[in-house]
Order: sequence, then structure tokens, then C-alpha cells
Amino acid sequence: MVQAVYICLQMEQIITTDVLARAMDFDSYLELAKVIVNDPAPTGAYSNEKTHRYTRSNLERMEKVLQNIVLNQKLYNALSDLEEDWVWVVLTEPWCGDASWGTTALYIISTASEHVDFKILLRDTNPDVMQAYQTNGGDAIPKLICLRKRDMKVLGTWGPRPAVLQAIINAYKSSADFDYKENVRRLHAWYEQDMTAAIQDELIDLVKEWKEKSKQ
Repeated sequence: MVQAVYICLQMEQIITTDVLARAMDFDSYLELAKVIVNDPAPTGAYSNEKTHRYTRSNLERMEKVLQNIVLNQKLYNALSDLEEDWVWVVLTEPWCGDASWGTTALYIISTASEHVDFKILLRDTNPDVMQAYQTNGGDAIPKLICLRKRDMKVLGTWGPRPAVLQAIINAYKSSADFDYKENVRRLHAWYEQDMTAAIQDELIDLVKEWKEKSKQ
């Protein structure tokens, strides 16, 4: 029991004020994606032609969400009366397809309250944070961590995908006719049709849960 409590406390201390000092806001993240896409000689992961091309598509998806998202009224209401200051930290990367939809949606959702400070940490340069917030043992992104600002207490997490989409992908992966390219096509077709509605539905209950924890 003592060891379990210690591990829990250690996880809550992973994201500190020093870690947040190296985080970026959404506008800076969007600008980073644009710089990568327009770089004629990209480096690192983006030196791979396919990754670079896919990042261009992701930028288009991010801009599509920014132009078309409609905030769920219940979610807006749940956040707009927030009195405690929170920090939403999102682990993400411009090359990630899921993140192009999820990160952008989470940013727009966060603007429903002046008490939510939205921060981005790049997954690949923050492996310690990513390891602490893995999903089923994997470094899946986007990953949202909600913290109470006054003491950095972790209130909860979300990500990397809506549960309904994960179930669809799992079912297709287990089928005999699974094809990776077709899986990617289906993934983005689903996101485009849903236009963040499922993410918002899940956040309604989570925000209510986090508000209760924030009072403790």
C-alpha cells in the first residue's frame, strides 16, 4: 500500500512548473507545423518524405477543425462556470494523424473557460512525461492531462481517441481483410464526419468528474 501511494505521488509530480516552462501554446504549435511543412530541407523525423507529406495533410486537418468545430453546449456550460484554475497539458506531435483532430479539438474546448491554461508538450522530446501517461503500455497521442494549477494535482486524463472510434478500429484490425492504408483512410473519414463530436461528448462527463476532484 505504501509503495502504491508513493508511485501515485511520483506520477502526479511528473509535470512540474519546470516542465511547463518548456511547453508551448497552441498558436506556437500551429506555427511549428507550418514551418515544418514549408521547410524545403526538413530534419529529424520529417526528413522522411512520407512523414513530411503526412504532416502537410495533418496541418490541413487542423485548419479544417478550426474552421468547422461547433462546441457542444453542455460541454461549454460545464467549463464556463469553472472557478478553479486548471492546466491542460497535451502530449502531441505534428506528424500524428489522430493528434491533428484531437489536439485542435481540445484547444478549442479549452477556450470555453478563462480558467483553463492550454499547454502543449511534444511527445518525442518529453519521453519522461509520455512514459508516465502511456495508454495500454504505448506512447499513443494526443494525450490530455488535466491538472489543478495551484498545486499541480493530476485530476485526470483523456486520449488518444474517442472510445467509439477505438472500438471501430479494433474490430477492423481483427478482421481478415485488414489493410493498413484502408485503416488510415477509414480513421480520417470517421474523424471528418464526426468533427470532434465524440471527443466533446466524452469530455462532458470527464470535466464534471474533474471538477469534483478539484474540490477535494
